[in-house]
Amino acid sequence: MTETDRHSPLVPPRGWLREEGPELAPISPGFLMAATALAALLRLTALTGQSLWVDEVITWNLVRPGVGLTFLEQIRDNVQGPLHLAILWPLLRLADTELMLRLPSAVAGILAIPALGHVAAKLVPPRAARLAVLLLAINPFHLWYSQEARGYALVMLCAVGMVGFFLELVGESPTRRHAVGFALASAGAVWSNMSGIFLWVALLLSAPFFLPRGRRAGLLAAAFAGGLLAALPWLLQASGIWAVERIMPGAGTGEALRGETTFSLLAVPFTFYSFVFGSSLGPSLRDLHGPDRMAAVTTWWPLLTAAAGIVGTLVVGALVRGGRRAWLLSLWIAVPACLLAVLAFRNVKPWNPRYLAVALPWFLVLVAAGATGLPRRAGVGATVLLCVLTLVSLGGYYGFDRYAKADIRGARAWIAGRNPGLEAVVVPTVTGVYRYYDRGQTEVVHTFDHGTLHRADQADTLVAAKLAGYGAAWIVLVREWHLDPRGLLVPALERAGEMEAGPALAGVRIFHWCAVAGSDAP
Repeated sequence: MTETDRHSPLVPPRGWLREEGPELAPISPGFLMAATALAALLRLTALTGQSLWVDEVITWNLVRPGVGLTFLEQIRDNVQGPLHLAILWPLLRLADTELMLRLPSAVAGILAIPALGHVAAKLVPPRAARLAVLLLAINPFHLWYSQEARGYALVMLCAVGMVGFFLELVGESPTRRHAVGFALASAGAVWSNMSGIFLWVALLLSAPFFLPRGRRAGLLAAAFAGGLLAALPWLLQASGIWAVERIMPGAGTGEALRGETTFSLLAVPFTFYSFVFGSSLGPSLRDLHGPDRMAAVTTWWPLLTAAAGIVGTLVVGALVRGGRRAWLLSLWIAVPACLLAVLAFRNVKPWNPRYLAVALPWFLVLVAAGATGLPRRAGVGATVLLCVLTLVSLGGYYGFDRYAKADIRGARAWIAGRNPGLEAVVVPTVTGVYRYYDRGQTEVVHTFDHGTLHRADQADTLVAAKLAGYGAAWIVLVREWHLDPRGLLVPALERAGEMEAGPALAGVRIFHWCAVAGSDAP
């Protein structure tokens, strides 16, 4: 009886990935250089064009110079992105600027392009690999996080590295260098963002399909163990912060972390839609958080249907025609998605597309395989349509305020030019971002000690508490669905005084409030 006859019918024979389907070949260096140059142009253009956001200011607070922070203590004690913080630490001491905050993410986003080119060439035929590289280079989702001072671009780069070293380890000639590379890439992914562990689990589950034996099995086991051990201190620390005990059957889940947005089945297709087209093709994120969100979706339904339809068709086509390689890619997508869904459903961590970023490269490879697997004319048409829609989304990203981060920087600059008396500024939800730009020039009033407003009397109480003793103040409203989903705050302010509206900035409403003498104002 041969070795092939003896192996389990539930597991493909060794070498199945290499022997099946069209011949694989590396992508030409010229194409990779061009795609990388395109990615660099997109990621470095307007790198500081948008205002910093809440999470980015949190990053700055963890590594900002001049306040006595200790490097080792900060890296050790922060579970979300210690590697990203370690990279930022010396850069911000060279120049404490928005550019330095965002530059590591941009560089990681650029490096992911040639990295994916080398890895995709081992998984799909050359045409599909080239298209996957192009789709990542112009991808709005990847671009967004390549221009944000968080660890998501870095975790995606490490995810590509993990798979690259994994394929070497299950190949014919694995070496210790490959094992060390996988351990470092997998630890780096977790050090960039805790969601890196999702891909580690997915690769662990796919390892038996390659039937490694002898030295190959030992190197593979050492690689997985090394990566886990290196990341373990931060994983254990995270388990003490997050309520992971809620995963256990029968355990209570408590109040939803993000209300009804903690987890929704509709969030799953939206995630994969955003993987291809980002959040700038169709309704904006602000539209989707508004009270008339379904009306916003209905308005865009023809475009949404067409865009989602083509992606869904290509993915299904890849799974039908792509054989084992396509199903392997789907495993690297499905396992992280299932793990995140369990955490969100059990109220451990809310669902957000960025927590699934480790699956983005493989989803794009799958989409590319579906497009290039079609008959030639149909494949060219699908590719052109896919790229055109992506470019339209890029136009929305760069050119329309509705898709931009809230312009706190612009709001602060406008108020500073009209606030010679240094009146207080009330900034619900994004107080920290305003303080970053204000740098102590004015008194910034927060609302952290007030819960979500559901009734008019709650809004009146908040106004009375925050504006007591002030004759006038500036009001900056951003992401109002967090504090004021029913729009109760502005009417409460109008009952307590006179309101004058300022300019309309991206995602920001500005008002000047004055108490009325003899009224019931606070």
